[in-house]
Amino acid sequence: MRMPISLFVLATLMTFSLPGIVGAFHEGGVNFCEGCHVIHKSPSGQIQDRNDSTIPMDLKGLDASSTCLRCHAQSGKFYNVLSNDGSTYSAGGDFYWLKKTFTWSANDKFYQSSGDNHGHNVVAAEYGLHQESMLNSAPGGIYSPSALGCTSCHDPHSRTVKDGYTGEIPVSDSYGEDLGIKITVGNYRLLGGIGYNGGAQAGGVTFNHPAPVAVADAQNWVETNSNHTAYGSGMSEWCNNCHSDFLTGNGKHPVGNDATLSSTFISNYNSYVKTGDITGTQATAYLALLPFESGTADKWSLDPSSTSGPAQGANLMCLTCHRAHASSFKDIGRWDFGTTFVADSHPRPGDGGATGNDMRNSYYGRDMVAEFGLYQRRLCNKCHLLD
Repeated sequence: MRMPISLFVLATLMTFSLPGIVGAFHEGGVNFCEGCHVIHKSPSGQIQDRNDSTIPMDLKGLDASSTCLRCHAQSGKFYNVLSNDGSTYSAGGDFYWLKKTFTWSANDKFYQSSGDNHGHNVVAAEYGLHQESMLNSAPGGIYSPSALGCTSCHDPHSRTVKDGYTGEIPVSDSYGEDLGIKITVGNYRLLGGIGYNGGAQAGGVTFNHPAPVAVADAQNWVETNSNHTAYGSGMSEWCNNCHSDFLTGNGKHPVGNDATLSSTFISNYNSYVKTGDITGTQATAYLALLPFESGTADKWSLDPSSTSGPAQGANLMCLTCHRAHASSFKDIGRWDFGTTFVADSHPRPGDGGATGNDMRNSYYGRDMVAEFGLYQRRLCNKCHLLD
């Protein structure tokens, strides 16, 4: 009996280690509940793996985000979202930038780019990430900064709740069960769907918009022009779950499913290579620093390796100009909104607070001068062509 049992154990371990199956952690796979929650208490009544038994939901971390970062801040992992130097080049961005405040002087004036303004300030006490200090609620909405964490946006149990279902965690249909309550799994990046409560501490927030249609390489999160999230539709509408005033109103840049690009903007994007160079073609026009939605609800038609620029029906979204997690720039910008020339972006050498490779990492390892030139203007010009 030893040989069959040993082979069975080995096969089981290998199965859950295979590429493509590791991601099952959030879908009912190996170590599912135990990965985040303490299931049993010691005889003394103390919860194993930590000393504070007052933490809600018996989480292993001091709070929800600290629990998430036990995996997602592991050095060298493709799913890392908090590095120690800004070297995580994922579509969402690196929470490292929340800890970085840059200062500089120019024309006898003092300037500052605060870490609090670099991203969504998730509260993760174990990792030195704290509540937003400048805002009382989400810009354009009512979400409380004290409740903001990874689970404000991501549903760790991988549920998509439809048809008004508000029950407990269902059996995931990854087991082949007929749930009978019209629940499906598989939202892009586990983003909460209609009915999601914005995390346990959100105070009554309920999502009214579904998760966006988007796809990305499941095990290569390094964003490049040929490896990136392919956005289909609904991203801005989903952001509207918390930033409810940002889709409408005077002075707002058009975004969303209805903000389709005109033929002029499509032509501009596809022909624009850099300042002074409009010789580009649609087949190679895609720029990861300026993504767009293709305008489709069919995720199977999306290609994360495509280098093609927009076609008819494409639209702008919030993430065309901003990142979802954090960036090195104010207002979570994909580039520095406060400069005329990209080469003058901050952080840069000599800035207070700038260390290591902050400048290069802020643009995802790109040498912006070598790629675009010393006088490359703001990347708004890829659509607007005003330089």
